[in-house]
Amino acid sequence: MEVQNIQYEQCEFCSRKFFEGKLKMHLKLCSKDKPMIFIAKGKEELKKKRSKSMAKPKSLGPKKTNRENSSLDRSYITTAECHICGRKFNPRNLESHLELCQKNQKELMYKKMLIEKQLKQKKINTYHCKQCSYEMEQDHNFCGRCGFKRK
Repeated sequence: MEVQNIQYEQCEFCSRKFFEGKLKMHLKLCSKDKPMIFIAKGKEELKKKRSKSMAKPKSLGPKKTNRENSSLDRSYITTAECHICGRKFNPRNLESHLELCQKNQKELMYKKMLIEKQLKQKKINTYHCKQCSYEMEQDHNFCGRCGFKRK
């Protein structure tokens, strides 16, 4: 393989060198008023970062975990079960969980009660379309599914 003599052209405004014929494209952007001079900020810092990153030894493989032995390690830990939700906790954390769980349980029961009341009221205040049996409220005059006019 022969090494050819490559001709370079130099920009008169920014002193950068280009392959032969590429200077014309560069001169469209570079001018005497705005030369395209790029100053690399922090070259020394960049070199330091590169040298540090190159100096780090690469890991030889994936980290070894003791997942196989985890069941043996946890065998001595006692757990207590919440009587409300059935979740298992460390005994010292169970008391704080019970307070939250009881509060949430009361809120859930209250919401269920409200929903049941609303359903009962809807059943009383509902009307079924004679054509398609679509359930709608009493005050609606037209069926939402088929458009049948209620008489």
